[in-house]
Amino acid sequence: MTQKSFDDWLDVLETTEFEPTNEKLNTYQSYRFADLDIDKVTVENYASLLVPSLAQQVEVFIPPIGSFETADLRRYLELVCSYETSTTDIIMGLSLADQIRLAFSDMKTSTICDRYPDIGLAEKRRYRCVAEYLIRQGELTKLRDENGKLIKKIGNMQKAVVLYKPLPKLLETLKKSGLGHLIKKQQEAVPETTAQT
Repeated sequence: MTQKSFDDWLDVLETTEFEPTNEKLNTYQSYRFADLDIDKVTVENYASLLVPSLAQQVEVFIPPIGSFETADLRRYLELVCSYETSTTDIIMGLSLADQIRLAFSDMKTSTICDRYPDIGLAEKRRYRCVAEYLIRQGELTKLRDENGKLIKKIGNMQKAVVLYKPLPKLLETLKKSGLGHLIKKQQEAVPETTAQT
């Protein structure tokens, strides 16, 4: 590329009339936060402003049981909201929580490592944090034996990892969020055919 054509190419930036639009980005947000203005939520009015499942989730933090003040409650809601809106999925724009919901929508017990074998350690920690959030929501549970002890298996990094079991509410949430068409179909067992001799 000659200096002249290089300069001409740079001039394009100055001569175009491109203006970014002020339209809202086309991002997905969970029904739990779609119409919520977190700045208006207080420890006094949270029950009337939050959807019932979210209100139930935070009530343990509200006095007299908990010690949250309004600022604490808002920080918590912003964190949970980030689980429902942040994304590493550039193509579909799904929240991290919905990515996990969809990964477990086949309703089979599994680990985060099994569902996401190619993600790094730091990202796996984030996925486990979101899985804990889904546990508090009643959408996942950790698999336990009859004595209540966690059942673990050896994961990709040769460490014991928790098995997560999806619960029916996970599918309900996907349907309420308009993602029912993405639910994994449960494969039916194909009967083995015996070879005829």
